[in-house]
Amino acid sequence: MKSKLLVPFVAALALAGCGTTAQNSDVSLTRTWVEPKKDVRDTVAVAIVDTGPPLGAATARVSGHSCKNKLWDPDPSPENATALMKQDAAAKGFDTVHSVQVVPDPGAIVKNCWSAVIATGIAFKRAPPATP
Repeated sequence: MKSKLLVPFVAALALAGCGTTAQNSDVSLTRTWVEPKKDVRDTVAVAIVDTGPPLGAATARVSGHSCKNKLWDPDPSPENATALMKQDAAAKGFDTVHSVQVVPDPGAIVKNCWSAVIATGIAFKRAPPATP
């Protein structure tokens, strides 16, 4: 009888040590309980602008998630989410993001986060300067 109670308890402990399932997050699936959560390094190679892409430019939706995965983790930060969104844009070959929104994630619990912030935007490549 005790072994039947032990299995769910061990499974709950194992899951508590897992990271988030959110894509492009500041918490990894393999992060241990002793490893501190770190701030994400921002990439200056990607600019955030107010104007849209040049006519005919390729675009892609990009995002970043900042997650409070453990009870003792710091609160999710808009800065981490934005830095991760910019890294996503750079990884996809873009250098500019517009229409940026940073909002609390209403589905944080589903992604194994106590709370989360999502940054989303539309990435594109700036037109090269015109040559005379």
